[in-house]
Amino acid sequence: MSALSGLLNLLVFVAMVIDPLKKLRKGPWVTILNLAAADLISSVSLFCFWGEPFFTAIEQQELYHVIVQFSWIFGASGSFLWLTMFTIQIFVITKSPLKGRYWFTTKKKVLSGLVIWLCAFLLGLTNIVWLHFSEEVCLKFYIGQIAVLQNAVFIQIILNIQVAVTIFRAGGSVGNVENNKHNNIAKTVIILTLILFLTAFPYFLFKQMEFLARLGYFGQSKTTRILNGLAYCYSPIAALNFLANPILYSLRLPDYRKTLLVFIGKENRRTLMRSSSQFSSRQTVTSTGQNVRKSTTSM
Repeated sequence: MSALSGLLNLLVFVAMVIDPLKKLRKGPWVTILNLAAADLISSVSLFCFWGEPFFTAIEQQELYHVIVQFSWIFGASGSFLWLTMFTIQIFVITKSPLKGRYWFTTKKKVLSGLVIWLCAFLLGLTNIVWLHFSEEVCLKFYIGQIAVLQNAVFIQIILNIQVAVTIFRAGGSVGNVENNKHNNIAKTVIILTLILFLTAFPYFLFKQMEFLARLGYFGQSKTTRILNGLAYCYSPIAALNFLANPILYSLRLPDYRKTLLVFIGKENRRTLMRSSSQFSSRQTVTSTGQNVRKSTTSM
């Protein structure tokens, strides 16, 4: 599953970078690009985590473990935070379309991106604090780390509810093509947040409760084992979050779907056939016009 997720997110990343049809680099494409990069990092790190016994020798195991643990939270945090950024963009543009264009300038997008990746990097470091701190301190770091991600999800939920209400009051769209595209993207973000809430969010909640139990807040070692088992069993469902995003793009965004067809060659053939048919029709119209003029002249 993680390998497939990594492959699909890599495909999203490549499609956004190359953009052969020149249709993807508009609107929040930078956010989607970075979200795909974060999901790619998460998927690869999960693949390496589950395959650790097969990939490392005994003398390299600690270094491998450090890299994988850091990359996992670095990527997952980036995914949570970039989806939050995506939600904020959609919320601002939905509520104030004119102001949204000035709020999200290229400079502000770059600065926001740097801040998001810096936060993800710092959260990734909290996952390897066991190298220098005691277990009790590490557990507190882990609890705080998950609390940051939980707050990001809560922000997404609150903003998405307001976006959904705005779209519902407008009757889904206002008849404008650009507004229809925006509403389609907005609905996609709402679905992405729902998927995140149902997949990755419960996993981190179980882990947070497990860490609290290990600190003695629930007072029973049995509770710790149960919560650890729940988190372990739920981890494949959590991984679905990073797999669902690229699949949802292809289902909900027509421009991305057309770009995928270019990569497998179908869209090129369709474009050539369409161009040739248009060219032949233009030739027919031109020759018909010339014949009419000739006949008129002879008369």
